[in-house]
Amino acid sequence: MSRALLLAGVLALVGCTSSESARQYRGWTDPVIIRGEDIEAVVIPSIGRIMDIRRPGEKDGVLWQNPDLLGQAAQPNAKAWTNFGGDKTWPAPEGVWMKDATGKWMPPAVFDQTPLRVRVTEGGVLLESPVDPRSGVRFTRLIRPAGFHTLSVTTTYTKVQGAPVQIAVWVITQLAEPRAIATTAKTGNPPLNPMFGPLKGIEIEKGILYWKRFPDLCAKIGTDGKALAWVGDRHTLLISATPGEATGVFPDDGCSTEIYVSPDPWAYIELETLGRLATLSIGDTTSCTNTYRLDDVRPGEAPKAAAARLLGSAK
Repeated sequence: MSRALLLAGVLALVGCTSSESARQYRGWTDPVIIRGEDIEAVVIPSIGRIMDIRRPGEKDGVLWQNPDLLGQAAQPNAKAWTNFGGDKTWPAPEGVWMKDATGKWMPPAVFDQTPLRVRVTEGGVLLESPVDPRSGVRFTRLIRPAGFHTLSVTTTYTKVQGAPVQIAVWVITQLAEPRAIATTAKTGNPPLNPMFGPLKGIEIEKGILYWKRFPDLCAKIGTDGKALAWVGDRHTLLISATPGEATGVFPDDGCSTEIYVSPDPWAYIELETLGRLATLSIGDTTSCTNTYRLDDVRPGEAPKAAAARLLGSAK
């Protein structure tokens, strides 16, 4: 990162934000703004996630935020999932790690409902979690500029205590209502992994899987793609994933990318990336790097055409 961009991150850390007051963002009093070349991420360490990705000077970016929870604190003892929105990491496979003591679906509190430590490094802004008591894993997220319109986020899991575990990095990005979403379909048959819900509205053309949100649809699918595309009214977002390990299998029957669509009243979708499964003993790490490229919608371009163009640029 250049000296100027690092300085911008330092200034943001002490409160010199662009479009919010010096020490608050939508009710949170600890915003950290990581600025790159015509892109910035709004991070709220007290709830452990990136809450928006946007152009500098914009009030609203592309990430979905739960309007009912703006400014609220993390709730590690909540009995039901507290869905703030934004971009965060959870451990995979979902069927192993996303259960509470009673067996009910619930993200682990350290990954989803715990404040993170934050510090500026030479590489960017680093978020660090406490140790998750169940897995014995601590995670970090290094957020940094990565070129024009692009940010990079490297998520790393480090085994700190306890017996070996098999685990993979999982990054969940909740985005506002799309005009189109897409990823690469699996080669061969079937072209996707149905995870739950009806496969309503999916289109597959020339190796690309297109989808959108429906008010009455709660569903999720997965593929072995390397990138995910989101097309909105004003902006597009391309998420490209690079697992840290060169070999190994992906969770969920080989899924490296997954898409979830939420029904009303929560009008959002999730674009999710997964790293390869790794067996971690104390001192071992596994990681995955996502790049987020934010661009403007091109005049006259159809949403599906925009999504195909984005995925083509990721190859």
